[in-house]
Amino acid sequence: MQDMLHAIWHQDFEQLIHMQAVGLLVTCLVVILFLESSFVFLPLPGDSVVLLAGGLVGLGVVGLEVPLLYLPLATGCGSLIAYLQGRALQGTRFMQKVEKVIPDGSLPKATRLLEKYGFWAMFISRFIPFVRVLTPMLMGVGHLDRFKLVMASFASAFLWALVLGLVGRFVMLSPFFAQYHELLTKCLLMTSCVLFVVAVATIVFRLCKRSSDRAS
Repeated sequence: MQDMLHAIWHQDFEQLIHMQAVGLLVTCLVVILFLESSFVFLPLPGDSVVLLAGGLVGLGVVGLEVPLLYLPLATGCGSLIAYLQGRALQGTRFMQKVEKVIPDGSLPKATRLLEKYGFWAMFISRFIPFVRVLTPMLMGVGHLDRFKLVMASFASAFLWALVLGLVGRFVMLSPFFAQYHELLTKCLLMTSCVLFVVAVATIVFRLCKRSSDRAS
């Protein structure tokens, strides 16, 4: 894993292919997106991952099937897990604790989107971190139709991965950005790590703050 990250960091994709680590890389991307879409308390950097995948397509490291098939499938399956969580955990104390670990306004935003747009809310919320996990979860709480949920989950996941993947691919193929490939790749990796750390820190801070408020 360390060698794989080192090869990506230094744009040494020949070494990545020589190590036969491309499959491991794709597996990591798929797992990250699946977990990020399934569990609201795992603040993984989904958007950055798809942008990175699109950039790797532009550099010829992975094929188009990664952002157009594997990642949407992982994301769509994750949304189904979130939906099933909502159905199973409806009325439990866990649902009351969800709001404590997510950024302020995420749950009301997801609720408003769902009330206003119904299943179309999946397409809108897919581009909003945290909210894209809460939307299918709330659909599960409301026992909305499973077939429509499946269709909306995979269609929105494909659209999301297509848009971000094409952006990442365009940037890497654009002559204007040609001299910045290494910098852009490093920025995507750094952004993913920073967003993850910030999200975790925010969750910990909110939990500690609520505990101190109850204690006082």
